[in-house]
Amino acid sequence: MSEVPVFAVVGHPNEGKSSVVSTLTEDDRVPISAVPGETRQCTPYAIKVDGETLVRFVDTPGFQMPLQTLRWMQQYGGPPETLVAEFIRTHQGDPRFSDDCELLRPVAKNAGIIYVVDGSRPLRPNDEAEMEILRLTGRPRMAVINSKANETAYLSEWKAAFAKTFNVNLQFNAHRATFKERIDLLQALQHIEQDWGAALARVVAALRDDWRGRLEACADAILQLLEKALRLSLSGTSEGEDPAARDQQRDKLIAAFQERLARYERDCRRDIRQRFLHNLFNADLAAETVAAQDLFSEETWEVLGLTRKQLSLALAGAGATLGAALDGAAAGLTFGVFTLGAGIAGGLAGWTGTRPLSRLKVDLGPFSRELGGCRIQVGPLRNPQLMFVLLDRALIYFQCASNWAHARREEAAINLPEGKKGVTAGWDGERRRLFEKYQHYLQKGYLDKAGELRPRLHQALMQAMEEDLG
Repeated sequence: MSEVPVFAVVGHPNEGKSSVVSTLTEDDRVPISAVPGETRQCTPYAIKVDGETLVRFVDTPGFQMPLQTLRWMQQYGGPPETLVAEFIRTHQGDPRFSDDCELLRPVAKNAGIIYVVDGSRPLRPNDEAEMEILRLTGRPRMAVINSKANETAYLSEWKAAFAKTFNVNLQFNAHRATFKERIDLLQALQHIEQDWGAALARVVAALRDDWRGRLEACADAILQLLEKALRLSLSGTSEGEDPAARDQQRDKLIAAFQERLARYERDCRRDIRQRFLHNLFNADLAAETVAAQDLFSEETWEVLGLTRKQLSLALAGAGATLGAALDGAAAGLTFGVFTLGAGIAGGLAGWTGTRPLSRLKVDLGPFSRELGGCRIQVGPLRNPQLMFVLLDRALIYFQCASNWAHARREEAAINLPEGKKGVTAGWDGERRRLFEKYQHYLQKGYLDKAGELRPRLHQALMQAMEEDLG
């Protein structure tokens, strides 16, 4: 018996065998076609962690002659352990049985069996013949119901048939399966062959560790995005003293500022996508989702980030902190006027804070003969909504990429609830204030203090991502 468990994924043509292999191995290079019979050769795909192969799944052609194959096997009078090998030897030159011989080759080499059916259709005589063939092989076997439609009327019929033939059966939608459902299937495989139990338990443990590492890496990528975005500042010099030239340079810098932020987001998304081994998953979400729209679109800022009330409280808090510092500097002679005034001003600013470029710092310097023009600086964008919009977009992208089954080949899209559609508006005040403090430290240049917060921010992001995954 192979030290690495091997499972042949078999079934009737076009039942979703390749899809099951693709999702189980997180390999979107597995060919998937809506045309029956496209798979003609057995192809193994592996689950690997840190370069080590832990388990293999073999994609196989579908049964073509199940009734005739079963009839031959039922008439076979030799030793049971040579049944499959003798069938292949006898029929390998007959083109009518080429697919049946090919799909049974890994079984003849002691692979376990995963039998895949589309549970949204009724049971047919060919299915019963296929199940009996697999029973006669004597190999450990599990049945998987991979329903292509929402029809459930036939499930009880399938399960009753499986109970006669298979050690284990379960439902597994290869196009919607989550990480947990992949783990559930691998754990179920432990029960079909005792000798593979330890090896498959190791696979499950390794995948869980790997998954944890992916979340850690995604949290790092998101924090890196925030740090670069919140500190972003660009500067340039206009030509001459002409105010029009100065305004033109300012507008150019603002456009470059927005493009730079968009690039930071693309880099973060690429990191997340790579962590989940996606090659085909579309880099951008569907156009109708706010995470796919421009970062600075009005709709994005209206739908994501904090509510107006939350944003007002955030700005009021920041304003009050600044005011308290001024009151303190005046040794109490101002009777808290700065604290109160700055807090109110901050709160009022919150009502305009849903506008993308509100609170974008723009410094227009005077004409300098030495420079030959006016020095202009754009950024940072001090609106706390920027940070929460970035967080929401990153977490929405994470949610989609991490749950996107590798068998899915259509354009990515996610459905969001009505109203505020982001994640951060649902956070408790403590978690929001932690990130607000991070933004304050970064934009004030207190990098040591910001660095001290990173472990807590990392933990908060890990928690948020685990909540997203359920």
